[in-house]
Amino acid sequence: MEQFRSIIERLPQRELDIRRRYGRDAQFRTVCADHEEATAAFRHWRSLAEQAGRKAEEYTGILQELEAEVLNRLGRPPPQG
Repeated sequence: MEQFRSIIERLPQRELDIRRRYGRDAQFRTVCADHEEATAAFRHWRSLAEQAGRKAEEYTGILQELEAEVLNRLGRPPPQG
């Protein structure tokens, strides 16, 4: 995999310069690899946050339904038995 794909996505106007420097500069390659790794981590954590947000919304609804049921049952006499 190209270790400079993410930086080119961010700086498409500099793609040719990035490719040239990448081919001849080991430290630049390291920075590009670090950027690629940081981008992957960012996408991973952003994805988890989005999933967590959806789950939180789902459970908010469940809690509201349960609270409504509790209030409804409090308004009725308890079942016999």
